[in-house]
Amino acid sequence: MKNTAHNSAQQNTYRVLVTETFTSLVQLKKNKDKTSFNKQFLAISPELKKYIVNRLNSAIKKGHFSKNKYNVDDVLDQLFIEVYDAIDQFDNEDEFYIWLFKQTNQLLDDMIDEEKFDDQFLKNIDDYSKPEWDEMQEHYSTDGGGDLLLIEELDDMSYNHNDYTLNDVFIEDKETGLIDKIDKGLSD
Repeated sequence: MKNTAHNSAQQNTYRVLVTETFTSLVQLKKNKDKTSFNKQFLAISPELKKYIVNRLNSAIKKGHFSKNKYNVDDVLDQLFIEVYDAIDQFDNEDEFYIWLFKQTNQLLDDMIDEEKFDDQFLKNIDDYSKPEWDEMQEHYSTDGGGDLLLIEELDDMSYNHNDYTLNDVFIEDKETGLIDKIDKGLSD
């Protein structure tokens, strides 16, 4: 119970801090003072860092990505850009406070979704590329001298295939009439 009360008090303190810095962030954006804007944003970033670390650790435990793949500061940098671009769209501090956590969640969800997609794509790429790899596989044979030949060269139509049959080698007696005529002519 003490822990819940402590967390609630901490959240209220942080909410007050964000609401107090909201007006100065809006003014600094109007003045186009990015350096001071960054300093003010860094004042509210420690609680955001804790929140991001908890979300990243949760995603790591669920197996969405490896431990050192993403850095908390990278998420904060992106969040700074988002805050700087959108700060003048809010009517009041409470709207900004809620949007700040929604935007943080959106950035983290996008990272997790992108990681899931990349993981699924890389797992499936082997299935898609397997027929191509199988098609590229070379098959060899050896000729009489022991030299390697590609089997596809043996199947090439331009390659001179001397496919002899026994009929080509042995004489058949199809032309006995011609042979008899030649024999008569020679005997005369």
